[in-house]
Amino acid sequence: MARYIELTPNKTYATVENARKAVEKKIPPDALAEQTYFVHRDEKTGRYFPVFLGERALRAGLHFHFNVAG
Repeated sequence: MARYIELTPNKTYATVENARKAVEKKIPPDALAEQTYFVHRDEKTGRYFPVFLGERALRAGLHFHFNVAG
């Protein structure tokens, strides 16, 4: 059975580059190297937000700052 996930961003950014900079500012480079994420575009606003994937992101506490889909 398919599962549908609708993401509601807690913070958005004007550009993809700004979203990536926010991630790099919040997460140290060595910790970021262990994570997988993509930048998603909010269809309603046209703005961008990072989405981290998997249990590693949850264990690292990234759900306190960014969206996490597992």
